[in-house]
Amino acid sequence: MNLEEREKGLLKLVEDYRERECKRILDAARGEAAELLRQKYRSERAQLHKRIVAERSRARSRIQAVRAEMATRDRWTSEQLYLDLLRAAWPLLRSRLLERWRHPDGRRQWAASYLQQAFGALPRARWTVRHAPELVASERLELVAGPTWGLEETPRFQTDGDIEAGLIIESAGAVLDASLEGLLKDRLRLEARILALLQEAPGP
Repeated sequence: MNLEEREKGLLKLVEDYRERECKRILDAARGEAAELLRQKYRSERAQLHKRIVAERSRARSRIQAVRAEMATRDRWTSEQLYLDLLRAAWPLLRSRLLERWRHPDGRRQWAASYLQQAFGALPRARWTVRHAPELVASERLELVAGPTWGLEETPRFQTDGDIEAGLIIESAGAVLDASLEGLLKDRLRLEARILALLQEAPGP
């Protein structure tokens, strides 16, 4: 083998070695690059997951805050509505009761109903019935013409100009106040009853 052939052989060995080394280095670089990409992808995915979780948490907090605010506003609105309704209902209730007392049939029903209640609540001793002026003599006679409910004597009626409507029944120091003012005295109880009736009423 002459010198030229040996040179060619050596050059081929060097070329083959270079190609193998280049391939090995490139393969290693590709492997490292792929691993770096996988690590970067995992890191980015983890960061993205954290951001999504944090954003979801912030969104839930905002939604809860908005819902709480809306619930508070709804309660406030409902309370204001009920207060407005009660403010409107109170004079209307008073007006309707006065109207009922001023109508003969309503007045007789009012007086008879509370005389009957007094029978179950007051002593049977002498009754004094103080009443608004509209309860005329014929109506008083009609009220006592029926059963006397086991009273010791017929109730004594007395007109009282200070009573706007209704009557007050007294016996042995006990009192049943069925006057307009007496019926409206327990405003909190009446307002609670009005609200209960409003809530029971069917919607439009």
